[in-house]
Amino acid sequence: MTKNTAAQPAAATHSSFRELTFSKKVGWGIALLFALISAIWVWVGVANLLEAIATFGLGLTGLSWLVFIGSIAAPIVTYGVGFLVGWRLPAWAKAIVFLVALAVAMVIKADLESLLLGGL
Repeated sequence: MTKNTAAQPAAATHSSFRELTFSKKVGWGIALLFALISAIWVWVGVANLLEAIATFGLGLTGLSWLVFIGSIAAPIVTYGVGFLVGWRLPAWAKAIVFLVALAVAMVIKADLESLLLGGL
């Protein structure tokens, strides 16, 4: 065994994006799409927090801070859980997992906002 043949198995185990199957590429595309959607909702939470600070200053109540931080954290946490759950699933199942994770994030945000508004 020469020096060149010993290096080949190590290089063969490292694959690039071009070598992935179509299904794996679609799965990564789905993960990226839902990451962008989750990032939009995180930005909405940050914008709401900044608007509240600009309007009321830093004297927000503890409940207000809980609502704003929770509305920022909910999409991040649910996307992370969805990514871990859908890691080895096929593309269609990964899309369903991410869709459920996004729905759970929106329910958490709505519950937190209704808590701040005093319920209906």
